[in-house]
Amino acid sequence: MKTFLRQVAEQILRENPGRTEQVLVVFNNHRSELFLQHQFKNISTDLQTTGHPTTFFLPRTMVIDDLVRELSGLEIIQPEFLLFELYRIHCDIGGEKRKYQTFEEFIPFGDMMLNDFSEVDRYMVDAHDLFVNLHDLKAIGEWNIEDPHLSEFQRNYLQFYHSIYKYYTCLRERLSARGQAYSGMAYRMVAEMIGNEKLEMRNEKEIASPNISNFSFFISHFTIYFVGFNAMSECERTIIGHFVHSGKGHLITDGDAYYYNDSSQEAGYFLRKHSTEFPELGNYGPSLFATGNKNITIVECPENVLQCKFTGQLLATSSLDTDSTLEDTAIVLADESLLIPTLASLPDGNYNVNVTMGFAYADSHLHSLACKVLELHRRRNDRDYYHVDVQEVLDDYLVSGHESGNHDSRPNVASFLQDNGLVRVSAADIATNFPEAAYLFPKEQLTPDGCIALLRELTSQLLASGRLDTNPKERQAAGALAEVTDYLSRLQAEYGFMKSPESLSAIYSRIASRHNISFIGKPLSGLQVLGMLETRNLDFRRIILLSAGEGVLPAARSAATLIPHELKRAFKLPTYEERDAVYAYNFYRLLQRAEEVYLVYSSDAESAGKGEESRLLKQVRNELARRFPNNIKVHDMVLETTHAGSSDNNAESNASFMLQPSSTQRLADISTGYGFSPTALSRYLECKLKYYYVSIMGLREQESLDDDIDASQLGETVHNVLCDIYLPFVGRRVEAAALHEAKANIGNLLDREMSQLMSGGRSREGRNSFLRSVAMTQLDRLINREAKIIDEGHCLEIVALEQDYRHQMPTAGNQPTFISGRVDRIDRIDGQLRVIDYKTGSLQPSEIAYTSGKAVPSKWLQLMCYALMYARSGACPPSSLTVGIYPLRYLRSGVRLASWDGQEEVNAAMLDDFETSLSNIIATLLDPEEPFSPTPSTNACRYCPAASFCPALQHG
Repeated sequence: MKTFLRQVAEQILRENPGRTEQVLVVFNNHRSELFLQHQFKNISTDLQTTGHPTTFFLPRTMVIDDLVRELSGLEIIQPEFLLFELYRIHCDIGGEKRKYQTFEEFIPFGDMMLNDFSEVDRYMVDAHDLFVNLHDLKAIGEWNIEDPHLSEFQRNYLQFYHSIYKYYTCLRERLSARGQAYSGMAYRMVAEMIGNEKLEMRNEKEIASPNISNFSFFISHFTIYFVGFNAMSECERTIIGHFVHSGKGHLITDGDAYYYNDSSQEAGYFLRKHSTEFPELGNYGPSLFATGNKNITIVECPENVLQCKFTGQLLATSSLDTDSTLEDTAIVLADESLLIPTLASLPDGNYNVNVTMGFAYADSHLHSLACKVLELHRRRNDRDYYHVDVQEVLDDYLVSGHESGNHDSRPNVASFLQDNGLVRVSAADIATNFPEAAYLFPKEQLTPDGCIALLRELTSQLLASGRLDTNPKERQAAGALAEVTDYLSRLQAEYGFMKSPESLSAIYSRIASRHNISFIGKPLSGLQVLGMLETRNLDFRRIILLSAGEGVLPAARSAATLIPHELKRAFKLPTYEERDAVYAYNFYRLLQRAEEVYLVYSSDAESAGKGEESRLLKQVRNELARRFPNNIKVHDMVLETTHAGSSDNNAESNASFMLQPSSTQRLADISTGYGFSPTALSRYLECKLKYYYVSIMGLREQESLDDDIDASQLGETVHNVLCDIYLPFVGRRVEAAALHEAKANIGNLLDREMSQLMSGGRSREGRNSFLRSVAMTQLDRLINREAKIIDEGHCLEIVALEQDYRHQMPTAGNQPTFISGRVDRIDRIDGQLRVIDYKTGSLQPSEIAYTSGKAVPSKWLQLMCYALMYARSGACPPSSLTVGIYPLRYLRSGVRLASWDGQEEVNAAMLDDFETSLSNIIATLLDPEEPFSPTPSTNACRYCPAASFCPALQHG
């Protein structure tokens, strides 16, 4: 296979014998420069073997951006400096009435303006006419025939669009005065100078001219070859055309007759478009798709990362002992976020891997830590830090040193916060308990400059600690963070627009997202890993293209512009149709010399490609292969994931557990000790496997600290207040006057209970204030209701409050078995004994009604356990009693009594029957031959702490 760049090198030598030092080769990407030099070296070696002269100078190479920079003589300013300069113009133009007040608000619109300005200049559009039309379109959209008066928002909106041309001219003036430009501006200045068209600025100062002496130097000293250009902006077309038409330049563009000659093929759109001006285009001869054989395999992966695993397995079948076996193999990443998992999936072997794109600094863990630190200071108040951010930073392994084994003596962060109830954490708390990280938590509130300095300190501390020594990737990221902070300092020193940690975070994220960390290796040997743009002008025998899904190849349509699609088309600016044509060209050009191709995409709907193969893959299967049936064979492959134990039988056995000796002892300790609580027994009936995890294995959901009081805390608070109110009446009759007197003190009692929950920095405002009002309302209504009952002549007596009971069950075996629990309240109403449980939450009637032969409701079971324990306690054995729930959320119906087959009074016979049934349940629970199997209903799984790893759910 003769590659495109080999053909270019041969043409240059053939057309410039003995004068290659006077040749300049201009590319559209840097990667091509190195590969062209490699081809000249190969040619020299080939000539030497045949006895021909082999000495010649390498031509000079550069990319067109550098050529434009040299021709213009201007400094191309970096994007963030442009954004800050544009915001300065925004403040000058709008004053106090500007539409976007803060820098953070301005950022997305400033970004779009800068992109649009550069595009307008690259395509040499009349900016005045374009932006006037843009304002008129927006004005039409806001026009209302029924109400001609605009709101202030509408007026500001239209004023912003009316001023865009002024933003454009002011920015160009200010940059030109300093000898600077943005990319599109530099291109336009060079192109207009070539066309002898002086730029006319309406009522504005004249923009500086390009460096004519630089331009003359290139004209007189070089023959210029423009190589690999397909989609050219108007400026590029003008610049290239000038050199070509003057006889000082040549245009060499790779292509194929298949997509060039077919007017319906978008891949050839730009080649056909420019062929009138450049006759060199189109002379591609026989199609490369019609020569040789190509095996193309389209691979569907059910999971996104499985593409990387497939690539590793595919390469594992190759000989990896020498680089020569892989130097014609390329892994192309349409979605560059797959770089790290792809590298991690490569098989072991003695071979080089060359990564052209580098890995994104934003994908490093150090970047994640820097974001945590900035968020920590963004959300701190005048005095202290938010507990969520504190835990995020302190638990980070780079801060804690977990991977270095230095964390054994450190207190657990979550436990420290939870045990002390710290919603807000002071710098002093950190200094006392986590001194090694105290520098990240200064006492004073940091300015953006202080945050930048803190990021520098973070970098220095991590490098000095040695925690990055074993992680080359993160050590390189430390260097990148140092570069980013230096950049931020320069921006702040010159403009000072970052007034808060919010604006600093926004700019930091922008810079971080554009910063790549280069890999060090041998760029011309071994396996090549490239992004799609890096493949331009390069050829490989074997290609593995990942993420070939729709929405990635080509990329999804983007709306990051202020200019509507119709207006772009009218002014001949590129739209998504032109961008799709660029993707198609790069795709087919990559395939045209390849022999073995794997086009891999993910069918996962959550992946970047939304689960559908690219339209380009459909074209390969339905158009390309049918056009060249003798040369191109397309195969389909569908990968599957397998899970161990996926059969129903295996699922059942894997999801059930038998008692082990340690578990048997744990159950014995519960049974003979405190005893089985009604809640635990309800859990067992609900799901035996859940009982195994929670009660036997001791699994608990990790306690979390919240800004707001949770439901259980609110319920406990209400219980405690009710206990305080009714405690004086234990053993005697409740008096209505005394209740009314106690009612006046509810607020104080409630505040006393809640004050403990408010410690640690919880706010008394917002939701917590609302929950206090809810509790106050529930307590007030209950006291009013019971006072009214007494006033109506009923007799209410309090027997016991918050009393613990324990009862030995008549189970078989030598060891005693107990049940135990705490009853909220036992009272008598007109002589009828009641066992009452308070509930602050919701309650359905079916939850406390049991029908024989049906499933046992958990709340009913708990109530009957309370009744049994009290009745067997001997305190005052009743002939009958009732048991029920006082639903504080629904007090109109009073106490809701539990029922058994419709009967609400619980007599001695019913208690005997219940005790027998409960004994059977406990006997089953204690039986070592009885498996702990999952519930058949998944309704109970929603709040189960084991839901994330339960085998029943995994297999279900």
